[in-house]
Amino acid sequence: MPAAQPALEKLLGESDSGESAFAIPTRDQVRVWGARSFVSLLDQGLTSAAGFVANVLLARWMPAAEYGAFAVAFAGYLFLTLFHNALLLEPLSVIGPARHVAHLGEYFRAQLRVHGVLVWPLTAITLAAALILLQFAVHTPLVGALIGGGFSLPLLLMLWLTRRMCYVLQRPLIAALGSGLYFVFSLAAIVALHAVGQLTPFASFIALALGSLIGSLVIFRKVIANNRPDKRDARVSWRSALAENWTYGRWVIGSALFYAISTLTQTFFTAGALGLSAVGILRAMQVPSQAMTQIIAAIGLVVLPALSYDFGRGQYKRLRHNAFIVSTTLGITATGFALCMVPGEWRFESVLYGGKYVAYARLIPLLALIPVCNGLCTGYSMALRASQKPHYDLISNGVASAVALISTIPFVRHWGVAGAAISMVLSFAVMNLVTLIFFLLQANDKTQQLQAMEAEARSFPGVALEDDV
Repeated sequence: MPAAQPALEKLLGESDSGESAFAIPTRDQVRVWGARSFVSLLDQGLTSAAGFVANVLLARWMPAAEYGAFAVAFAGYLFLTLFHNALLLEPLSVIGPARHVAHLGEYFRAQLRVHGVLVWPLTAITLAAALILLQFAVHTPLVGALIGGGFSLPLLLMLWLTRRMCYVLQRPLIAALGSGLYFVFSLAAIVALHAVGQLTPFASFIALALGSLIGSLVIFRKVIANNRPDKRDARVSWRSALAENWTYGRWVIGSALFYAISTLTQTFFTAGALGLSAVGILRAMQVPSQAMTQIIAAIGLVVLPALSYDFGRGQYKRLRHNAFIVSTTLGITATGFALCMVPGEWRFESVLYGGKYVAYARLIPLLALIPVCNGLCTGYSMALRASQKPHYDLISNGVASAVALISTIPFVRHWGVAGAAISMVLSFAVMNLVTLIFFLLQANDKTQQLQAMEAEARSFPGVALEDDV
């Protein structure tokens, strides 16, 4: 893949002498980063819009219990994606730019094979859960939702993988093309299913999988098939790629388990205590805030590979500076979004659901606090991940999971669906607060190291220090 490294180095400001031009961005670099950030937002916006519109349509057209079944199955899908992210997507974004920038074509092919190795056991787990549930509750719509989610899982995750490759290459326009196709075909399939009276939780997952398949194939053709490795490229086996992923991702797996506990406990407990209809209500009230949450995730996709490159080059000052800018910008934006929700929650509910969930509209601005918490700490979280210190993420999610477990049961029993929403917000707030504390401690350690090196350099006048340690 001969063009991959020059393109990435040109974007990052790498000169022929090996010194980074990152400290003083040129006008061309600012224009390129601005354009790519815009396209990244477009890409994530299309994906978010597809999920947003799909959930709105399903919530409007399905009975509350069926939509609740879809929501529970989708929560199970999100739980399994955490493992896929830990062992594939996260290492791809961190290790790829830091170690494999010279042969990304071979590296991507190895990761595609890793995807195949990982995804089928996850599918088997989903289908096994559906079969077990079938033995106890034959007529529940949750069985069909789980089966549909299980069959769709490989294709849904494939779209995430191919889009992440685009971000490692800093080519978000290709990812946006795939997301656009996903948007068009998945929603068209949902509308068609509703028109013929076949819109069920099972069919909804199949519709999403169809859009994912089409989007993934287009990205694959443009990124993978059109970037064949030359003879100079180092061979990367899927086993070595998986071993690298595991070295980094084993920490993230623990973090993923805790994250699942902190974010999905409320959904599953609400389903058991209040029924599938209550889960459908909770999910419907969370849909507006998820738009901002996914926009924040889009920025993270752009930031993580760039910060990983900073870390690989030893540019720690630049890494911390960029983390501060990202967190401040996203925090202000998410706060403005949440404030806009406060005076118009009833109007939002009416537009989205036609008054179907009007009694719960007050939960919309409450759940909008989740992206506020995420936005204020996204840059700091990405900086810690780029620094290849995933154990901090593990601890943050561990504390948040404890908060979720302690708060969910009494909150749901006392306040019902509103209690589940409060528990969600509380767990996200704690998670991001702990992340911020770790970032500040890490930054303080680096500052002390710099001061020690400067003191040592003053003792030896002939020793020159790099400006960015």
